[in-house]
Amino acid sequence: MKVKPIISDLSSSSKSLIYTNKSSVRSSTETNDCYAIDLTLNSANNHIAVLTIPSTIQLFDASTLKPLSSLSSTTNNFDHNNSSSSIKIHSIQYAYISPYTLFASTNKNLVLVWDTRTPQLETIQFNGCADTHEFLSVTCNNEDQLVAAGTELKGDENVAIAFWDIRAPINKQLLGYYTESHSDDIIQVKFSRMNSTKLISGSTDGLVCLYDVSKSNEDDALEQVYNANGPVAKCGFAQYNTIYATTASNAFFIWSTTDDNQQLLVQGDTDNDLLASEVHSETMNTSLKPSTVIHHLSSSHATIVDILSDCNIKDLLPSVTQDTQSCWPLLMCDHMGKMNITLVSSNESQPTIFPLDSPHSETLRAAVTYRSTLYSCGDDGQLIQWHSSSSINHSNENQQQTKSKKKSNNRKPY
Repeated sequence: MKVKPIISDLSSSSKSLIYTNKSSVRSSTETNDCYAIDLTLNSANNHIAVLTIPSTIQLFDASTLKPLSSLSSTTNNFDHNNSSSSIKIHSIQYAYISPYTLFASTNKNLVLVWDTRTPQLETIQFNGCADTHEFLSVTCNNEDQLVAAGTELKGDENVAIAFWDIRAPINKQLLGYYTESHSDDIIQVKFSRMNSTKLISGSTDGLVCLYDVSKSNEDDALEQVYNANGPVAKCGFAQYNTIYATTASNAFFIWSTTDDNQQLLVQGDTDNDLLASEVHSETMNTSLKPSTVIHHLSSSHATIVDILSDCNIKDLLPSVTQDTQSCWPLLMCDHMGKMNITLVSSNESQPTIFPLDSPHSETLRAAVTYRSTLYSCGDDGQLIQWHSSSSINHSNENQQQTKSKKKSNNRKPY
């Protein structure tokens, strides 16, 4: 079933999200070509790390966005002149439990690990399975035990998902790797936040794979393979026992993981012609579930940045009045930084668009949420902090009450 979106009617005084702080990864006019491409929030929710091009990892206070430090290395060259010896960082991820452990995937057959309290020296280097491999993605499970990283395709070599045990860093060698599930660059790997053995991977071969890494070999570990019909850009675990993927052509897919039928619950894109062609082909495909909902989203915000899979939508968008069971929030933008959050549902209700007053001026690259707070970064080099309007109003009310109490306590008795 194909449904079209509606725009939420919000007055300026009741905007769903309001940006409250911003900071820049560009320290001077000489670094105007510095772009923010990835970010990660630590487990204490007080530090946020931002990855840039050229490769730097900058740490900020998550409350104020005040710059704290930049990570560096004594054994690897963070040269910004793109020399052959310089290290390039593709992705970053904080550990699930430790608030100070940060992982970075690199082009030098290494996953670097920092204790961010000593930002000038990485504490561990995990070695890969081949000298020519570049690690494009990295993740850590929810027990801070296993680290996994996905590689780029080079020549005739197989792409791989490599695994290390962070509890035995002295060895630094691989526990093992998967090489049979994908045939092209492994763009993203993600462990489930709820299950330490569940891993998902997404590749430019168009496949999304779900594994149980507690199994002894790759054949047994591979539980499901999902087809995104195009190069995967982002994937992950989402609400309501689902997984999702977005593609380089701005399509999205949400599948249920509660049965063995790989049920596609929701799909959509921003290309009307592409969607029409897919709908026509689906009428000829008897394997497609009739319950699949198909959304056509406005092409005015053509880039699907990500699905905000970690948030409670009622915390982030308290103005939502509809039942949010089986609703997924898509963060979208255009090339000028104009943003919205679009709620899509697996039932017949129309997608709801929540426009945002965005200070971004170029395309967004990454976002992360924590309760009623959203952080975003992009090609304009800006790190932006957003809060729900209700949390700001609640904070202002508390401040006014505190001031009133202080005034009453200062009164002198007669």
